[in-house]
Amino acid sequence: MSKTLDEVINSLSPERRARIEQRGRELIREEMTLQALRKQLELTQEGMAERLDIRQANISKVERRSDMLISTLRTYVEAMGGTLELVAHMPGRGPVTLEGFADGSGGHK
Repeated sequence: MSKTLDEVINSLSPERRARIEQRGRELIREEMTLQALRKQLELTQEGMAERLDIRQANISKVERRSDMLISTLRTYVEAMGGTLELVAHMPGRGPVTLEGFADGSGGHK
């Protein structure tokens, strides 16, 4: 007989369920589109357009892009109240935060 997902999850120990739920939250945080992030922050495209002093249609274009300038992404993230860091993950070593991309001054703060 087949079990539903709820039945399988309910059969796990509370500790295991907690670990699974935590990992799920981590995965959701790790992979998010600009549109999903904006919506999670309860911001509209119109509100973002006002913050960036551009047309709403341009917000839609930015959110659909798969390739953009780092400066464009940084400006968009900052308009949502965040900061942007560029982190490289290299084999055999920990994550490295790349400098010179964090602000619009070419790395000179």
